[in-house]
Amino acid sequence: MNQRPLSPHLQIWRWGPHMLVSILHRATGDGLALVGLFVLVWWLGAIASGPAAYETFVNAMTSPVGWIVLFGLSWAFFTHMMSGLRHFVLDIGAGYELNTNRFWSIASPIIAIILTIALWAVVILD
Repeated sequence: MNQRPLSPHLQIWRWGPHMLVSILHRATGDGLALVGLFVLVWWLGAIASGPAAYETFVNAMTSPVGWIVLFGLSWAFFTHMMSGLRHFVLDIGAGYELNTNRFWSIASPIIAIILTIALWAVVILD
């Protein structure tokens, strides 16, 4: 059996909203890179391939699964953006006070959800 000690952060730190935001930042970045790149390349390929291929793409993206993918990509974009802005502020040396850090750790995913809903309200109602 392996007797190596666990990393100290697992024994010292409690879970907090800042950890969740950090994990979401990484996960949404990966999702945007993988799924977003796939959709972008498919879209560009469909445009270059002609009307029939583009119609196939549009039909896929306007199906229920396509709407879920596009909604998820927009949520991932806004979540990643808000977290990135939070990290930018931290990188310049501000926002490290516990209450400020906690507030923006909670506010950034909430703002991302509001922005996602606002975007889709415009898309659907327009």
